[in-house]
Amino acid sequence: MKLGNILLIFCSVLLFSCENVPIKQSKLFSEKDLPEKQLLSGEKFVLEEILNPRKILFKEGFLIIAESVSSKTESAITIIDSNTLEFVSHKGKIGFGPGELGIGYPLMDGLEKGFFWVYDTQQFNFSKFALQDSSQLAVEQIKALDVPFYATKAAWLSKNSFLVEMVDGWKKYYEVSTEKDTLKSLGDWREMFSFIKLPDGIKEVDIAPNVAASIFSSEMKGNPSKTKFVKAGIHTDFIDIIDWENQQILTLRGPVNESPKFSISESVGYDMASFDIRTLTNKYLDVYAGEASFFVLYSGKSFRQISESSNLNRIFEFDYKGNLLNNFRLDYPLYAFTMNEQKRKLFGITADEDPGIVVFEMGR
Repeated sequence: MKLGNILLIFCSVLLFSCENVPIKQSKLFSEKDLPEKQLLSGEKFVLEEILNPRKILFKEGFLIIAESVSSKTESAITIIDSNTLEFVSHKGKIGFGPGELGIGYPLMDGLEKGFFWVYDTQQFNFSKFALQDSSQLAVEQIKALDVPFYATKAAWLSKNSFLVEMVDGWKKYYEVSTEKDTLKSLGDWREMFSFIKLPDGIKEVDIAPNVAASIFSSEMKGNPSKTKFVKAGIHTDFIDIIDWENQQILTLRGPVNESPKFSISESVGYDMASFDIRTLTNKYLDVYAGEASFFVLYSGKSFRQISESSNLNRIFEFDYKGNLLNNFRLDYPLYAFTMNEQKRKLFGITADEDPGIVVFEMGR
């Protein structure tokens, strides 16, 4: 190959790399930076139609509840009226046939009125459901994205594309079209190693991308206009504020800046992160992305302690510049939550022996 051609290829690669490197921005906060606590008292509702709720989505006056699938579960989704808290319908017939679901979450709010989506991580399908028809089956299904990596998190980015996070690969986020084309990528998980302390004996070079995906596993949601996205870490207390249009990520660290202890072991041919459950605590259990601000559900407790009535969950509210706005203390332990942003009303799934829906009035 001629030297001129080699230089041309090198310059092209360099230019492409420069275009895909985001501006690195980060903010650190601690407990002392949090605003004064505001106590929220909730009212709990238990519905016999809901057996084991795990995820929740508010849309157009309805609460969409995703159930943990078991032998007793015939449908993965329950819809209730958010005003009366009364049962409306079941969706998501369990099964592997056309229009059926293997699992009912993550729940996704699409851009169309009257519909919601489920990313079925068992069958790797995106399933679309009508809010108000009588059928339990999906009205549309998009088969698993034909990309070389397994997508763990997904959110609608536009009418024709998803924002996804992959398990195997160093890029943080990809835009993938419904036609299965990779359109853009943003961020690199290796940047995050500067924020955490690795366990003794483990070096950065020892960590494979799928191990990093476990360390930084999270919940991810987009705001209603799909201009901003928020990813909040479950095992590591970080928050990524993703401005996709401007290709920028602002990473927040806090409030404890604690790194999970783990070892690396092999499972089904892959290196995996094995966490020390004696010291592992949940950080951010869920997130709601509003138009001008977002909310994160902070636990700070282990899975064994998640239902305890002491040191209950908090909700932190931030604007999209990473500024803390509010610090709410809840009087019920929660697994997940959603919001009617217009009415400043919060709906949570309780993490107790008799799980139900709890409603909090947040005020203005």
